[in-house]
Amino acid sequence: MTKQKESNKGKKKASLRFILINLAAMAAVVVAAVLITFRWIDSYTEHGVAIMVPDITGMQEEEAVQILGKHHLTGVVDDYTYIKGVPVGEIISQRPAQNAKVKRGRKIYLTVSSGNQPMIAVPDVADNSSLRQAESRLRAAGFKLAPHDTIDGELDWVYGIRYNGRELQGQEKVPEGSELTLIIGGGSKEEADTLGIATVEEGWF
Repeated sequence: MTKQKESNKGKKKASLRFILINLAAMAAVVVAAVLITFRWIDSYTEHGVAIMVPDITGMQEEEAVQILGKHHLTGVVDDYTYIKGVPVGEIISQRPAQNAKVKRGRKIYLTVSSGNQPMIAVPDVADNSSLRQAESRLRAAGFKLAPHDTIDGELDWVYGIRYNGRELQGQEKVPEGSELTLIIGGGSKEEADTLGIATVEEGWF
């Protein structure tokens, strides 16, 4: 009877040992699978691998795109703008900026010089604005103002606008940021008569 109990106890121990070994093996397989998966994900996404963005400002668009391609980056033009003196097609700015660390294949957004100065309409201030009103509207539109030209007429009333020595007609378009000259009244005897101010002679009758 004792031998049978000892035999049964031995069988139980062997069975428990077998179960524990199987559980340990399964755990090891799961851990190995997780580690392999993470290593594959890191490899697939190039985790920890960074590319430094080169400085391409000042280059022509075609050259800049080629340089980015050699660094496994993609150049994308997302804006054109005008800056005086900058040749057409030249890279004005980039995003992300130079020396930024990015992943392979990242898009680098470029702002390129249009080379063409924008033309905008001059606000209609002639014959309907005072000097202060006209100056405010023109400056708000981005224009510069040269010293005024004065003619006979109502004091500080705007009679016209000159650009490059030529008087503008209506709302003509001129290059953005141009310098304009306002033609304003400097006051005169005719103006005083028009306003109904009595002269000395009229006061006697």
